[in-house]
Amino acid sequence: MAEKKSTRALTGQRILSMPISNYQGLRTADGWAGDKMWQPVGTAGANGVCAETYFDLSAYELDDLTLVPQLIQLQDGLPYFSGQVEGLDVYDVVSQERLDPNDFILYGIGGEFPGSGYSKEDWSQILMCNTRFFAPTNEFQFADLLLPATQGSFGSSEPTAVQKLWVYRVVLVRGAGEGSTLYVPATRFVLGADIVQEDDLPYMMRLKRSYELSTQ
Repeated sequence: MAEKKSTRALTGQRILSMPISNYQGLRTADGWAGDKMWQPVGTAGANGVCAETYFDLSAYELDDLTLVPQLIQLQDGLPYFSGQVEGLDVYDVVSQERLDPNDFILYGIGGEFPGSGYSKEDWSQILMCNTRFFAPTNEFQFADLLLPATQGSFGSSEPTAVQKLWVYRVVLVRGAGEGSTLYVPATRFVLGADIVQEDDLPYMMRLKRSYELSTQ
């Protein structure tokens, strides 16, 4: 029986981070414009904007290692501004599979989220899903300031052996029209995890489940 190669250089506790740039844009007759890593969402870019990136775990996957999340956090403490709108639906997601940002439009309409009972995704593949609704406020002397009115967290924090963990910030704008403005501050996703080497059977079952989810 072949001896397993040493993986001590890669195993142990790790802190991974993924910065997301700010967004500043104006809605025109052609929809919301792209800005840095942000792209429009919806028909003709009319519904909002999305930033998509990923944590690269290929080095761990190559060595047959498993990432066990201990902490998944969004560092987000700066103000959101938007002029001539009714509110914002903000989704922050870490997923084992790549998502279609346009699906978030239906989630917002139906009160769903990635991994909910009527979504396309299985709950176990969504490691983190934070949802917030921002509403305009007149409590402070800042024009166009929006504050979170509701917020929730729905992720599974499942261990994973995938090559990439996909990261999304989706901002859907309610009641926007031509001339509406949007400012989303820069943020950072932080992932604290243990990198472990599982026994062969649990690891193979994890790979099998990941394959099944990717082909649904």
